Amino acid sequence: MPVIKVLRHGQITLPKELREVLGVKEGDILEAEMKENQVVLKPKTLIDKIPESESELSEQGKAKIREAIEGYEKKRMNGPFRSAKEMKKAFSSK
Repeated sequence: MPVIKVLRHGQITLPKELREVLGVKEGDILEAEMKENQVVLKPKTLIDKIPESESELSEQGKAKIREAIEGYEKKRMNGPFRSAKEMKKAFSSK
């Protein structure tokens, strides 16, 4: 098991073998969570906030939202998904 040294300002270096397993690269975002007496790091993806002027959905988009809400209410759901790519693939095949 790799050992990590805490540096100034609490900085750590994630060992190469862990970065490779997680697919973590320089600049990636990780979420830190406390579980009992351990710190759990989870890779995360941030999504840009859309300005209100660009947030209006097309009629097709509105229909997809209505369909999703109806499916949710009738307990017809997909997932969980391991990635956004996996989710997109599941929804684009319908």
